[in-house]
Amino acid sequence: MAYDVFISYAKEDKVVADAVCATLESHAVRCWIAPRDVLPGVAYGEAIIDAIRGCRIMILVFSSKSNASPHIPKEIERAVSAGVAVIPFRIEDVMPGKSLDYFIGSVHWLDALTRPLEQHLERLVQNVQTLLSRDAAVIEPKKSSAIAAPAPSVASSPVRPPWLYVALGIMALLVIVFAVLLFARKPSKTAQIAPAAVSSTPAAASEPPPAVASQPSGISGAGSSDAAAASKPAAPAAVRKEPKTGVHETARVPMPPETTASHAAPPSTSAEDLFDQGLSAYRGKQFSQAAELYRKACDGGERKGCHDLGLMYYRGEGMAKDLNRAADLFKRACDAGGSGGCQDLGLMYSRGEGVAKDLTRAAGLFKRACDASIAPGCTDLGLMYYKGEGEAKDLLHAAELFKRACDAGGSGGCLNLGSMCLRGQGVPMDRNRAADLFKKACDLGNDRGCENLARLKK
Repeated sequence: MAYDVFISYAKEDKVVADAVCATLESHAVRCWIAPRDVLPGVAYGEAIIDAIRGCRIMILVFSSKSNASPHIPKEIERAVSAGVAVIPFRIEDVMPGKSLDYFIGSVHWLDALTRPLEQHLERLVQNVQTLLSRDAAVIEPKKSSAIAAPAPSVASSPVRPPWLYVALGIMALLVIVFAVLLFARKPSKTAQIAPAAVSSTPAAASEPPPAVASQPSGISGAGSSDAAAASKPAAPAAVRKEPKTGVHETARVPMPPETTASHAAPPSTSAEDLFDQGLSAYRGKQFSQAAELYRKACDGGERKGCHDLGLMYYRGEGMAKDLNRAADLFKRACDAGGSGGCQDLGLMYSRGEGVAKDLTRAAGLFKRACDASIAPGCTDLGLMYYKGEGEAKDLLHAAELFKRACDAGGSGGCLNLGSMCLRGQGVPMDRNRAADLFKKACDLGNDRGCENLARLKK
């Protein structure tokens, strides 16, 4: 079986590697990870070599442990020699040693040094999906009819296509007609015949619909991810035709009419490109420019533009803080299928920020995010079932939701499920399982998980 991604890691980083695997597989990215995918009876080294050759991308969970591992450089060398793209996912602030620097020193890294880990996993998913989509052929190459044609003989005369004779005949006929008209009419000595101006207006090439991609959640500080689309459909009408409830959409300037001198107009920038430009401007602290680009991307149907512009209004970055506009933009992103927008809009309804507090509606939004494998959505929905807020109190369902969040790499889900195991709420009391869950939360960057684990050991 062919895989999309091979995950390379040191055994000490297994928790992070499992979180990477779970997040990617929740987006329909096929992953190979040891020891899970090593078949019984197959030599370990042989299984790894076959998996590397059969994958398209290798993700290296890079840390001080993997930097010192004698096996990791061998896997990287095999991937490079097989033409497999390598993405270093750095979880510790260390530089690669000489053996690894030779292969990944010039490769762009993804840093996951700050907490929480979920926001970096979302970025990793986006990069993997982009690399995988670039490999897919868009237009099938035409089969050449000259492959099976025999080589012409040196003595044979070249074969002219039939249309050439037709074209020559038409030209000859036009010459004859022109000559007859010329001699049949007495030419004027004063007047001259002005040639008719020929105006040719080429048809405008139709733009492909803007690609719809995923976006990170930002209100709660926890990352989120959208379900990967198998194709790139046109933006839903919910984004393009959303009624204005506080968002000043950017007016679109009509293109000037084409004249005879303008034969080709430059290609328009897609909504996805506008979002990428806005993201670059945001990272460069150019907030006004980023907001304008996000607004244009949102108006063009790119839900990530709506979501990230909403985050800027929510935080008051480069503009006055406006929770009403933030909620409206999150709604547009959510209606277009952006589960990150659903998650953040649910948080605003649960807190009564920019909208009237509505726990029932918040629970519905959290469920949409959770169903799209958004770990914070499952955690927040689990808390509502745990407390009986917005939903009837149900500890069994709360434990199930916390487990879904934990399995998807959500540290909050691991922390809460560990607490329920420790108290025997909704699940059997199990101190050992609680310790394992606290440790996983700690490894995912949750400080409370580390504190609970240390307290439990004492």
